[in-house]
Amino acid sequence: MSNIVQTIILFLMSVGLVVSGILLWKRRLETGDYSRYIQAIFSWVSAIFAFTFIFRTWAESTVVSGALLEPEHTFVPLLIQMVFFFYPLEMIRPMNPMKVYALLFAPLLVLFIIGMCGGIQYTTVQTYSDLWQHIAEPNVLFRLFALTVMLLYSFSLFLVPYDWRKSSADRHFIRNYAIGYCLIGVFHFAIQLSHSYIFLLLHQMMWIFFFLSIAYYELKERLLMPKVKDRQGIAGPDSETMDLWGRIVKVLENEGRWRDPNLGLTSLSDELKSNRTYIGDAFKQNTGLTFVEYITKRRIDYVIGELKQNPEANILELFVYVGYSQRTTAMRNFKKITGTTPPEFVKNLK
Repeated sequence: MSNIVQTIILFLMSVGLVVSGILLWKRRLETGDYSRYIQAIFSWVSAIFAFTFIFRTWAESTVVSGALLEPEHTFVPLLIQMVFFFYPLEMIRPMNPMKVYALLFAPLLVLFIIGMCGGIQYTTVQTYSDLWQHIAEPNVLFRLFALTVMLLYSFSLFLVPYDWRKSSADRHFIRNYAIGYCLIGVFHFAIQLSHSYIFLLLHQMMWIFFFLSIAYYELKERLLMPKVKDRQGIAGPDSETMDLWGRIVKVLENEGRWRDPNLGLTSLSDELKSNRTYIGDAFKQNTGLTFVEYITKRRIDYVIGELKQNPEANILELFVYVGYSQRTTAMRNFKKITGTTPPEFVKNLK
C-alpha cells in the first residue's frame, strides 16, 4: 500500500473521529453518566494524534525513533493507559469504585513518577545487541518491567466485576472494548521493542478504528434494550421488569421523586433494582424523551403551570421546589423549553 493510500485512509478515519466526538458531545446527556463526555474528548485527542502521525509521515524521513525503550515512549503511555480505564469503568460502575480506581491507577502512576521524575540516567539502546549488552543494568530492567506492566494491564479490564443492574452497557461491548484495548497495548509493546513502521501504522489504524467503533456503539446501539438473557443466567428485562414503566411512573409521580435534586438514572435504577439501559429505553419508548429530557420537561412544565396561575409567584422558590439546586441550570432549561427567560415569560402573561 502506497503512502498516498495510507494517508487518505488515515485522514478520512481521523475526520471521522472529529465528527464522532461532536456527535457524542451533542448527545452526552442521554446516558445519565459521564461516559460520552469522556469518549468525545478522547476522540478529539486521538484525532490530534492521528493528524500528527500523518504530518510526520510526509514531513520526516522516518516516524519511528531509532532507539528502543525510549523513556518517554515507555512511561508516558502509562498515563494514557489510565485514561483508557475511565470510559468503561464509568459504564460498568463497579462496587467500591474508589478501591478499583486505586488498584488500577496507583501502580501505573508510581511507575510514571519514578520513570520520568526520578532522575534516572537511561542508557541509549539502539539495537538488539545493545539491549542484550545492557540487559543487566537497572535502568534497562526498569524500562522492560514498566513496559511489561503496561502490557499486563491491557488485560485487566477482563477482571473488573460486571453487574448488569449497575452497568449501562451490555457485557458483550465491555468484552469487545477490552479486546481492542489489549490489541492496542500489544502493538505498542511491539513498537517499543522494534523499529517497525508496520507496527506503528497498525497501532495507529487500530487506535482510530477502536474509537470509531465505540462511537458507533454509543450512538446506535448502547441505549437499545437487549433482547436476550445475560450469559450468566441473570434475567433480562422481559422476565423481571414487565411493568417497568408502571413502576417508574409510580416512583416519579406518586412519590414525587421527580422533584428530588439528587435523582439520577443510576439512583432510579438502584431503587427499582433494574438496569440503567432498560430504564432509559423505557423512557424513550413511552415518552419519546431521554430520562434527562423527561425530568427537565416535567419540572419546567410544573413551573410554567404555577406561573400561569400566579404570575407573582417567586420564580426561584419554584425552581428550588421542583428540584433545581443551581439557578443557572434552571434558567437555562426554562429558556430551552419555553424560548424565553422566566421574567419575559411572566411579562407576556400580564
